[in-house]
Amino acid sequence: MRTSGIVLALLIACASSLVAQERPTADVVFAAALDNVLQELRGAPPVNLQHPRDGRDLPTDAIVVARRTIGGAPIGYRAFVDKYFGSVIAEELLQSYGDSGPAPRTIDQATASRFAVLRLEQFETGAFDYDWQRLNQEYPQVRYVVRLSWPAIDRLGTYAVVRYELISRDRPSTLNPPQQPWQHASFVKFEKQTDGSWKRGVGRIGGLWN
Repeated sequence: MRTSGIVLALLIACASSLVAQERPTADVVFAAALDNVLQELRGAPPVNLQHPRDGRDLPTDAIVVARRTIGGAPIGYRAFVDKYFGSVIAEELLQSYGDSGPAPRTIDQATASRFAVLRLEQFETGAFDYDWQRLNQEYPQVRYVVRLSWPAIDRLGTYAVVRYELISRDRPSTLNPPQQPWQHASFVKFEKQTDGSWKRGVGRIGGLWN
């Protein structure tokens, strides 16, 4: 009996240790979102990475990921969760996202997909614009900046939403009004799988700040 008790205690201790070592759900979702950066760029004009061959003329460091995540609460978020989730989960995702969006965090890795992660907040001049002259003095090849929000997650940890933004140095000539910077954005749904991983689901793209 004493031996059984010792074995049981060891099993409980090991289980507790494994639980303690598990990564927080938001960290796992965000890692999946970072791995998904290249997919989100496919079809995002003017990058147009619809196929692996697309974008080969771009320098390898023309696209980078901003180290600091984004906050903000674009009006398109409510419409997205209302459309693609049930009312209960949509409300939980709204609460998780917050009135001002997720608090900014720092991405603690050197690359995301194939793109460098860089500290760029010192070049920010507005909600979605940069001082490109100063930025290019330090990083001459950069033409596009990808930014992500921290995930909003439902109460049970089954669904999440991440916002992506692509900020461009070069404005399309057809963009109106002319004083606005060019930006392309998307909300993306992630869903937890039976193996514990998170898979990209439906996404909505467009100028979601407008």
